[in-house]
Formats: sequence, structure tokens, C-alpha cells
Amino acid sequence: MTELDDERLADLIREAHRDTFLAVPLARVTGVRARRVFPLLMVATGAVAVLVTVAVLGAAWVLLGGVARPVQPAVPSESAAPTGKPPRPSSSATTARGRCADFAAPELAQEGLTELPPLRFEVEPVPGRLRLLVYADDSGSMACWLGEEQHSVQVGASDLTTAMRPSFPPGRLSNASSAYGSDPAAAYTFGRAPVGVTRVEVHFPGGVVREAQVDGEWYLLTGAGQESYDFADITKIVAVTPDGRKELPVEHG
Repeated sequence: MTELDDERLADLIREAHRDTFLAVPLARVTGVRARRVFPLLMVATGAVAVLVTVAVLGAAWVLLGGVARPVQPAVPSESAAPTGKPPRPSSSATTARGRCADFAAPELAQEGLTELPPLRFEVEPVPGRLRLLVYADDSGSMACWLGEEQHSVQVGASDLTTAMRPSFPPGRLSNASSAYGSDPAAAYTFGRAPVGVTRVEVHFPGGVVREAQVDGEWYLLTGAGQESYDFADITKIVAVTPDGRKELPVEHG
């Protein structure tokens, strides 16, 4: 029999009885510990990643002076600016004629004009609330309505008749009729008459006749409120001249 020293003998005894004194066999304990190495490694790796992220953010905070930077809103480029109608013109003029000149400037520019035609009439269809200025020459007319808070400029308009952009040649009876709106409601009929005209009549359905205001070769009749709606039904214009009565039928669309 081979002689064994004390240390070798002790090892053999422990190996023979190790499962006797352990509630769980050593092999099982050893296996469990081996399988837990990888989860612990993953946790440790994640913790390191978190620490690195915190360190980077902390460095950025220090570089920025420790002050939160506001988020700058996106600014649209000029090409992305909304398009549409230009803003309504304003006026600092203190007179009706000055205001109409300012308000009419964009409309005249679109027509290729640089100045207003001569002023033919300035009246108040609704006293204290609505003023009307009518400008005209041989080629056309412009109406400027001045309300308490609003204004309207109509270049070459005759929206109550079938005539499209009527002209006003000398020596002939002509007409244009248009309306302002409903607050307040107002309308006018306007035109040129032959030289020497002494009276201009505006005829309505049912035999109603109203006399227009005459200034040289030009005439104007206005109406307000319910009366203004009748201007859409004018039947004819009659000019009384030294050569007799001249009639112009008025057609409506």
C-alpha cells in the first residue's frame, strides 16, 4: 500500500464526503454560479453605459454654462411666405378726396393708370354715414365709397347692368350703375349726356321716373336703403336736349 502524507489523506476524505455535509451538491452550486456570470456581466455593462451617458451630459451642461438653451422656433424662408391679396391700403389724409386718392392708388396701378380721372360728383347718399365720389373721363369711371369704418373703390364698374366697363365718349348718352352693399345699402346710376342737356330722367318699372343731378354733360342719381335695390331694375335713361329727347335702354343680367 502506497504511503500517503497527511495533506493528501485529508483531500481524499473531503472529496469522498463533500455531498454528505452540503444541503445542495457541490456540482449544482458550482453550475449555478457559472450560469450567473453572464447576467452579472450584462448588468455591469449597462451600468457603465449609464455612467458614460451621465458624464457626457454633465460635460455638455458645463460647456453651455449650466443654462438651459431655449428652443428656437423654425423660421419660414421667404419662398415659403404665405401669398394672397396685398393688405388694404390706408390713408392719413383728412379730406375725402385725399383718402380716395390713397385708397385708389393700388387699383389704378393694376389698370396701368397713374392718376385719377377728373372728379365729376361728390355726394352723401347716406348723410353722415356714407360719401360717394365719382371720377370719369372719356374712357371710363371710378367710384370711391367712404363709409364710417370701411371704404370701397370700384374702377370701371357697372355691376347692376350688362354693360362691361362702359366708356363715356362725348356727345353720346351713356350709363353705368353700381351698388355699395348692405350696411348701409346704397346705389348709383351715372353717365354722360349730349352737349346742351337740360334734364336727365331715370325710369324704373311701373312708370316711376326720378330726375338725376346734372353737372355740364354728366349726370348722377343715388339711392339709399330699400330704394337702392330698385337700381337693379332701371329700364332706361332719357336726356332732354335742345334737339329733343335721347333715350338709352338699360339692360340687366
